[in-house]
Amino acid sequence: MTTEELILPYKLEQHLTEICNSSATYKNLLSVWNINTKMCQDVLNTVVMNYPHYTNHDVSHCEAIITNIEMLLGEKVIRALSPTDTWLLLQAAYLHDIGMVIECKKIEQNWESKEFQEYLHEMEDSNDDSMAKNAKFINSLGDKLGKKENVSSWPVHVRNAVTLLIAEYYRRKHAETSGSYVKDMGSMFHLDFSFNNLIQERLIQLLGDIICLHTQSGRKILDLDYRTNGFNADYAHPRFIAQMLRMGDLLDADNNRFNSTNEFVFGEIPDSSKNHWEKHKSARHILITPDIIEYRADCESEQVYRETRNFLSWLKEEVEFWALNWKSIMPANINGSAPKLGKCELLLNGVPDIQGLSDLQFSISPEKAFEIIEGSNLYEDRFVFLREVIQNALDACKVQMWRDLSEGKYKSWISKDVTNLKELQPFEIEKGVFNNYGIEVRMYSHDNDHIKVVVKDNGIGLSAQQLKKICNVGVSYSGDKERKEEIESMPLWLRPTAGFGIGLQSIFLVTKEFEIYSKAAGEDGIYAKVTSRRKNGYVQVTKSDKLKYQGTEIHIVIPRNFNFSIKVANNTYNYIETEYDPFTNKEDTVYYAIWDRLRTTMEKPYFPMTVFFTDDIVDTIDGECFEELNDCAENERYMFRILPDYGMELWDKQTCTKAYITLGDTYNEMGNHCFFKGMSVEKTAALLYFEGNGIFLNIDFYGLDTKETLSFDRKRIKKEAMDGVWKIINSAIDFYLAEIEEPLLMEKENRNDRENDQIYVYWCMFPLKKKIRLLEKYGKTFQKVERTIDILVRGTENQFSIQPYDFKKVIAELKQIWIVHNLDVYIEYDHERMDIDSITSLLNKNKVLFSMVLVDEKFIDILGCRFWKEIMVIPEGRGLYLGIPAIDEKELPVVSDEGTRQYLIKNLLRKRRSRTAYMFSGISTRQYTIGIRGYEAICTTQVPLGTGGVRYSDGRYIISPITIKQWDNNKHLEEDKFVEAVCSCKELSNLLNYVYEHQLEAGKYSKQKIKEEYERFTREIYRIMKEDEVNNEHEKNDHSLP
Repeated sequence: MTTEELILPYKLEQHLTEICNSSATYKNLLSVWNINTKMCQDVLNTVVMNYPHYTNHDVSHCEAIITNIEMLLGEKVIRALSPTDTWLLLQAAYLHDIGMVIECKKIEQNWESKEFQEYLHEMEDSNDDSMAKNAKFINSLGDKLGKKENVSSWPVHVRNAVTLLIAEYYRRKHAETSGSYVKDMGSMFHLDFSFNNLIQERLIQLLGDIICLHTQSGRKILDLDYRTNGFNADYAHPRFIAQMLRMGDLLDADNNRFNSTNEFVFGEIPDSSKNHWEKHKSARHILITPDIIEYRADCESEQVYRETRNFLSWLKEEVEFWALNWKSIMPANINGSAPKLGKCELLLNGVPDIQGLSDLQFSISPEKAFEIIEGSNLYEDRFVFLREVIQNALDACKVQMWRDLSEGKYKSWISKDVTNLKELQPFEIEKGVFNNYGIEVRMYSHDNDHIKVVVKDNGIGLSAQQLKKICNVGVSYSGDKERKEEIESMPLWLRPTAGFGIGLQSIFLVTKEFEIYSKAAGEDGIYAKVTSRRKNGYVQVTKSDKLKYQGTEIHIVIPRNFNFSIKVANNTYNYIETEYDPFTNKEDTVYYAIWDRLRTTMEKPYFPMTVFFTDDIVDTIDGECFEELNDCAENERYMFRILPDYGMELWDKQTCTKAYITLGDTYNEMGNHCFFKGMSVEKTAALLYFEGNGIFLNIDFYGLDTKETLSFDRKRIKKEAMDGVWKIINSAIDFYLAEIEEPLLMEKENRNDRENDQIYVYWCMFPLKKKIRLLEKYGKTFQKVERTIDILVRGTENQFSIQPYDFKKVIAELKQIWIVHNLDVYIEYDHERMDIDSITSLLNKNKVLFSMVLVDEKFIDILGCRFWKEIMVIPEGRGLYLGIPAIDEKELPVVSDEGTRQYLIKNLLRKRRSRTAYMFSGISTRQYTIGIRGYEAICTTQVPLGTGGVRYSDGRYIISPITIKQWDNNKHLEEDKFVEAVCSCKELSNLLNYVYEHQLEAGKYSKQKIKEEYERFTREIYRIMKEDEVNNEHEKNDHSLP
C-alpha cells in the first residue's frame, strides 16, 4: 500500500473543527453545527413519508452534496476558507431540502385553499400521465362515491394519489419553504441555529436567502452580496456559498440516490419519478475534481436518455455561468478558475446516439413564431389591430374602475343593497360611473403617404415594469400572479377580456413600429417605441412627461392606401357617394373605413368611445346602458323586462350575459348578433339555428373566460366552447318563450295580422307534444291564426291528389297522417319545385291503405318529428320512406308491413346500395337499422364510428350482429350452426357490452337478455336472407325460360 493511498480527503467538517479548536472565538459555530446535525438527521428522515417515490433526500443526500463540494474545491481551497464560509456551506447542505418536510396541519389548510384546488385541476393536464390520472381520480372521487360506482379500493387509490399530488405541490416551492424555515430560526423543528443568540440573526437570514436560490435561475445569485462580515473577524461570501450548494446538489447523480424498496412498499410511482430513478441508475462514470468534471451514462430507454440529456444541459449551464462569473462569485483569496466540463458521454443501450434523434424535438425559431403571429395565419383581417388595441384600452379602464370601486370612490353611486363587491351587478351602478372612463380614437394626417391613429384611454396606465411583462408575447394581464388575484376578485362581467397577451402584436400587420405613452398611478410617465420582430424586435423605453394624468396612448402610423372593403350605406360609402373628391378632400377614405370598423365591432362597449378626425368629433359610441335593468322583474337566475311587441331584455345573473330577444312575424331567417364583452364576434351555431326559426337575438357574453371561449384572433367562439354557449342561449330562449306565453296567447279581441303571425311563429318554436298542448289550451286564440299546408289525400277513385289543409286540422288528424321522410330526393332544384307527381304515382301504384300523406317540406321541418309510431318503405324508384309521428317518444315504431321489415333487414347485409337506399349512411361492413318494436332490449341510443345504416331521424338504433363478411363466410351453414357461429365470436361479445352501455334505459336489460334478443334477431336475419336467396334463384330461372 503506497503513501498516496493512505491519504484521506480533507473534509469541510474537519476544517471547521480544526479552526474552532484552535480559536475559541469561533467555537460557537462548531457547537451549533454539532448540535443541529443530529437534529437535522431526525427531521430529514421524515421526508420519505411524503415523497416515497423520490430519490433520497435524507442525510445521505446532504453528505453527498458536501462531498461533491469538497471534490470541486480541493484541500488547498478548503484550508483557505473562512470559518463562517465553512459553517454556511455545511449548514446549507443539510438545510436546503428541509422544506420537503411538510406539517400535517399545513396540508389540511392548503388542501381547502383556492390555490391548491386550482393546482389539482391544473394537474389533470399534466405531461406525466400518472399524475394526470391521479388528479382526475381525486377530482372525480366525490361523484364516483355519490353514484356508488365500483371503487371499493378507493382508500388505497386515495392514499397513493394524495401522496403524489401533495408531493408535487410542495416540491415546486420547497426551496422557498426551506428558506423560510431557516429564517424562522428553525423553531418549527426545535433547531437552534443561533445557539441562544450567540450567532447573529443576520447570518441565519443570509443562510435562508442562499437556500431559497438553489432551484432558481443562476443569475439570481448575483443579487446576493459578494462579501459580508462573518461570525467574528472573518468574512462570508454569499454568492460563493450559493454557487457551491447548487453545484454540489446537481452533481449528486450517482447510483446510490434511490431506494428501490420504496416502490415495493408504496406502489406504482409516476413516470417522471421512474425516469429520474433510471437516470441515476444509468450512471457509469463520474469524475469530480477542481479542474475537470466528467460523466458517462448508458440509458435503457429514450425517456431516460432525454432526462439525462436535460441533466447534462443543466450542468453545462451551471459550469459556464460559474466560469464566466468566477471573479464575482469566488472569495478573492481563491485563485484559478471553474472546472472544465470534460468528456460527457451519453449512450442508448450501449450505442452512442450520434444523430441526436432520441432528443429530437419540434421547435420553431422566435422570428418564425412572430411571423406567424403577425401574418395572416392568425389574423386574416388587418383591421383587427383596432379591435385589439381598443380592447386593451377597455381592459385598462375596467381595472381602474374596479380599483376605484374597491376604494369606495363611488359608494353613493351604487345600490345600497350591495354588501359584497364581487357580487356587484352592472345595473347596480349608476351610468355616470361608466361615463367617467372612456376611449378616444383620433386620426391625423402624418405625411403625404400615411395617417396616424391614436387610441387613448384613462385606465390604469403602464409602468416600465408592466410594459416589460406585456412585451413578453403570450403572457396576458392575468399571467401576472398579483394581477391574477386582482382579476379573480372582480365580478365576472367586469373582468378584462385580454386572454392571450398578443393584442399589441397585431399592430405589426399594418406597420413596423408603434409608440406608447403611458402613466401609471404613482409612477413617472414613460415613452416606448416598439419595433416588429421582423425588424429587430426591440422596445426602447424612456421617461416622458407627455401625459399629465393616468392612462395610455398608442400611436400607430398606417398607409393612406390601406385596402378595405366598402358596404352599401355605411359611412365610407356615403362619404364617397356624396362628398369625396380625391383631389380636394383632406380626409382620406381610410378615416371613414376605420370609423365604420369601430361601429361594426363595438356596438355597445362598456365605456363611451369618441371618434375624432384631427380635432373634430365625428361620432360618440355610447357605452352599454345597464341601468335600464335596475327596476326589472327577476327570478333566481334572470333580471328581465317585457318590451313592446313581445320583446324581452334580460340579464343572466349566473353567467353575466345580456340578451335582447324578440319574436319575428315569419318563421324564417332574421339578423341575430353576437358580442363578447361588447365586441362583436362571429355568430355561433346556436344563433344560426334561431335565425332560421323566427327569433331575433342580440346577445353579449360578459362573464365567460376569454381564453376558454374565444379563438386566437378573438373573432369567433371556439368549437369546444359551443356547448356552454348553446346552453346559455337555449336557457335564455326557453325562459323568454315561457314568459311571453300568457301575454301572447291569452284570448284577446282585435288582434292585428302581425300578432297572429307572431303567434304562429311562437307555436313553431316548440316540440310536437308542446305544439299539441298549446292548440288545446289556447284554441280560441288559434282560431284566427291560419296557415295552409299541402296534403296528399286519397279521393273517391282511390287516387291521391294535393289538397289544402289548415295546419290545425293537420295536427288534429296527425295520428292518421303519414309523413314523407325523404322529400329532398324529390326536389327538382333546376325548377325549384317538388316532384309531387312521382310521389303520387308511387302511392297510387302500391295501393297503400292510408288516406293522407304530408308533403309540405317546410311544415314537416316545423313539426320536427324525430320519433315514429309506425314506419313504411316503398323501395321502388327513388323510394318513399314514410312514418306516422310518435307523440309518446318512449315507444319504438311498428313496422307497417312485411315488405318494409324485409327491406330494412336485408339492407343490413347488402353490399351495394341501390338508388333507393339513399337513406343509408355509408358502406360499412357492419350496419345498423332503425330501432323497431319487439327488439327493445337490443336498441341503442348511439352507434360507433365506422358503422353505416338507415338515417331515419329517430335516434334509436339496432346494430347488426352480423357483418357482411361473416354472412359471406357462414351463409352456407344450417340455421342453428350459423347462429352459434355468430353468437360465439368475440365481436358479438364486444357488441353486447356496447349495447349494454348504451341501451335506451340504462341498466334496464341484463347482458344475458340482450344476448337472447340478439340470438332471436340473428335467426330472423338468417331466415329473411335465405328466403331472399331462394326468391332471387327463382327469378333467375324464370328469366332463363324461353
